[in-house]
Amino acid sequence: MYNTVAPPQRLRWRLLDGRQVDLGIAEEIEVDTSWPLIPHHRGLIHGIGDGTPWQVTVIHNNKGPGVEVVPWNDFARGREVRMLRRPSSTEDANVIWQRATDAIGHPYHPTATNCEHFTDYCYTGGSGESPTLQKWVLGAVAVLVFIAAAGE
Repeated sequence: MYNTVAPPQRLRWRLLDGRQVDLGIAEEIEVDTSWPLIPHHRGLIHGIGDGTPWQVTVIHNNKGPGVEVVPWNDFARGREVRMLRRPSSTEDANVIWQRATDAIGHPYHPTATNCEHFTDYCYTGGSGESPTLQKWVLGAVAVLVFIAAAGE
């Protein structure tokens, strides 16, 4: 079980151009997708193993199995990974990590809990928000308003 593990906190990578990148437990990351209606996918750094990049794991909400932990390469799939937000402290990182870990195995529900809902829930402890889903809803409302106005 994951929740008994005290995770290491930071990993430093050297990029090919020589720059150093810090990654830490519970940092929210994002990759672009090839789907036009779902432009990106989000997850959290879950583990850094022995400190080598191939030991990094990501926890995310996946459509098929639900919340799961996967290797970095499976999450990134060769795409650029962007860091979106960092915990404010080590204590905050541990709380976020624990929320994420406690959700492992929970099912994916496309209208209530997408990857954005999941990462936001882990950060806030609340119901979570999804900017992508909000755009979809606003777009659908705009189409309905347009159709109603055109019909008059």
